Formats: sequence, structure tokens, C-alpha cells
Amino acid sequence: VGGGPVGTEKAEKLIDAGARVRLVSPQVTPRLAALCASGAVDEFHRRPYETADLDGCLLVIAATSDADVNLAVWQDAEARTMLVNVVDVPPLCNFIVPSIMRHGELAIAVSTGGASPVVARTVRERIATEIGPEWGELVSLMRDTRDQLKARFTTMPSRAAAVERLLSTDIVERLAAGDRDGAITLMRDHLG
Repeated sequence: VGGGPVGTEKAEKLIDAGARVRLVSPQVTPRLAALCASGAVDEFHRRPYETADLDGCLLVIAATSDADVNLAVWQDAEARTMLVNVVDVPPLCNFIVPSIMRHGELAIAVSTGGASPVVARTVRERIATEIGPEWGELVSLMRDTRDQLKARFTTMPSRAAAVERLLSTDIVERLAAGDRDGAITLMRDHLG
């Protein structure tokens, strides 16, 4: 519920996660209008919020600038025992949304428990300066070798030790430099 910049961000993240999004808002940002027009938003109701808007939903996010509407959404969702998050109002949330950085299958989540989404975002951005896409590529390579790794190192401690030895090499730097073949050679040398 809500079509401003925050509602746009929330809708985009839900869409990216594979959710079917129902949007209710009298007005929307140009970006959100484009998502609606493209079909990325499953349902769009250009009008004020109504209790029935929650019918059939699993969770609800209220991202309006109207405290009365946000409270109504929370009360309606709570009455239905739904997951509800009123953006920037921790007492009106029964779940929180961390700030997430993704590189492929690697996801790093930062949360302040709803105390300050801006702090969470800033910490996530700082982490992103240290953890680049090469880490996502490493995770992908590890997934590709997981079965072989488990067959060669039959106990969890031996697998962990082997991966730690691999991580003590320059594998991440090789991936950052675009040397995937060199990274694969290191994996073979260290993991068999």
C-alpha cells in the first residue's frame, strides 16, 4: 500500500524475490507506473486503501506518508494474523526487512531491528565496497563442486578445513581480475 519512492523500492524487491504484487495507491512514481504497465505488478488499484485489498495476500507492506492509512493497514492485517510491515514504524511491524546485498547466490543481510533502515543501508553499502561480485562467482563455483567436495572430504570438519585452505589463497583476487580458469585450477589443487 503506497506508490511513492519507498513503495516503489519495496515493490521492486518483492518482484525480484518472485512475489506476486498487488499495489494499492492513488498515485505512483513513474518507475512504479512502468512496472505496472509491464505486468511486473500483478494487480494495480489506483485508489485509496480498502480493507478488502488484503484478501488473498500473504503479507502486506504499508509505505504511505499517511499515518492513519498505515495504522488502518496494520490493524486490518493484524486482525487477519498476516505478516505486516509499516515502513519506518517498528511498533507496527511483525516482521522486519533487512537491507540486502546480493551477488548471485551470495546474500548478505544487515538489520537494525527496525531502529534505523538508513543505518542498515549504509552498513550494507560499506560491506559492498569490500565484497564484490567475485564473491558471488566463488559461491557459484563452490556450488558446482559441492558433490565432489562432499565425496572427497567425508566429514564436515575436513570439508571446512579444505575450503578454508582454498580461501587462504588468492582465489578471490583471481576471480576479481577475471581469471576464472586460474580460480578453477586453484580449486582443483586444494579441493581435488
